[in-house]
Amino acid sequence: MSAVAFVAIAAAVGAQAAPAVIPQIERPLAFDGAKRIMVFTPSLAARLKLSAPDWPPPGGDWNEARLYSLDSTANGPAVLVAQRVDGTVARYALSNDALARLWRAVSDGLLALGADVEATRGGTSMVLSEPAGNAFVRNQTTLGLLAYGPATAAILSESSGAAAGGGYLLAAGTSFFVSAQMIRHRSITRAQTILAFHGGTRGSAMGAAVAGIFDADGGAGYGLPILAGAFGGTVAGFQGARGLSDGEAASSGFVADMSALTTLGVAGSFGAFKERERVFVNGFPQPTLGTPTRTRIALGLGIAAGLSGYLVGPRYARRSSYNVTAGDIDVAFTSALLGAGLANAFISNSVNGPGRIAVTTGGLVLGALAADRTKVRHADRTSADGTLIQLGAIAGVLIGGGVAVIADADGQVLTSMLALGGIGGLALADAVVGSAQDAGPKRGVLTTGSRDAGAASRLSLSIVPAASALLIHTQRVRTSRVSVTERPTIRNLPVMRIAF
Repeated sequence: MSAVAFVAIAAAVGAQAAPAVIPQIERPLAFDGAKRIMVFTPSLAARLKLSAPDWPPPGGDWNEARLYSLDSTANGPAVLVAQRVDGTVARYALSNDALARLWRAVSDGLLALGADVEATRGGTSMVLSEPAGNAFVRNQTTLGLLAYGPATAAILSESSGAAAGGGYLLAAGTSFFVSAQMIRHRSITRAQTILAFHGGTRGSAMGAAVAGIFDADGGAGYGLPILAGAFGGTVAGFQGARGLSDGEAASSGFVADMSALTTLGVAGSFGAFKERERVFVNGFPQPTLGTPTRTRIALGLGIAAGLSGYLVGPRYARRSSYNVTAGDIDVAFTSALLGAGLANAFISNSVNGPGRIAVTTGGLVLGALAADRTKVRHADRTSADGTLIQLGAIAGVLIGGGVAVIADADGQVLTSMLALGGIGGLALADAVVGSAQDAGPKRGVLTTGSRDAGAASRLSLSIVPAASALLIHTQRVRTSRVSVTERPTIRNLPVMRIAF
């Protein structure tokens, strides 16, 4: 007998002698009756106000939770698996009664939010903001290089050049280790990552504006408010994004940017940023006396408008009749900048500063509105899609600039070719990415006639599906024997939305 045959026979005998290992099959279960929510995050649990004993995992130390059934039926024993931030896994065994209570708590929470089946699938109200992971560390490290480090260097610049350089390196390096330590001990969502980075960058700009308002002098005069603004904006964005979806967090920053820029643009169109007229004595120019009052007022209004935009910004994503994602916001902001650039192509060199600012501000607003009408409401772009589309716009600007250089163009022609190249690159990249169709709430449209024969008005009437289901469920409850404790609890449920 050959050695190969002997090994084969021995393996067969061993396989027959070894006891059979029967695996335990766990089938995924949904957290809601519509079978749409398959994964829970701390953010979603907080929005639905889940707590013990209906919700076993404690708050603050887990990333995501999934539900599994231990047999072939959906009503059998189940297990809730929570992935903790330290990499360990916690498993909570659920009896039939506990599983029923969990389903009821989730359903009550969804009804209280007025969420329908489509919203749980893709609407902004229930889009899960998943853990960000290393993206938070990357953004905060970038913020350390661009804001914390330069501000610290400016503060220490009055001591010596070595102190300024060392301060920059210390602040930039510390931002990495602090953020890396944070993700080890808590769950940080993508919404918090988005808004913390946005608040840090814009907070540093607001700090610089504050320094200008108060006529800061020296490196410390500018470094301190910039550092305070960057750190305060990061903390405020991080805390404010709790419970927000990615789209709501991104729209908060977008509305803040548009509010601040539009306010500054309107103020500039009235001459808020005109240079103070030089005073000559005996033919010699005299030094200017600080920042003009009109400039201080404009900067203060811009800061106030930006802060207000953060507060009302989530409403754009939350109350739109279409889904607004973080990628959509990237496209809208890029389109606004391209609109501002294209508007400059129609300005002759003879136009003064306030007139140029007014036209640029108009182009900025029109670019944002154009993106909302033609892009945002027709597709749902992920954050990765938005980044690729932005890169496509940059590539289009480079191509337009290359063509302008070859054609030896300058002035208005150069500006128009740069802007048109960016717009073309954005549109082409958006088509290449091919994002999913918009998943916004569906609305019934009722067309009503008017007194004029050729005129018509559109009345959008939307009955929330969750409210419809509740009315049907209430009728069934009245005709069946169901205990009061099993009836859903409704808190501020919107039944109907009407839009003209």
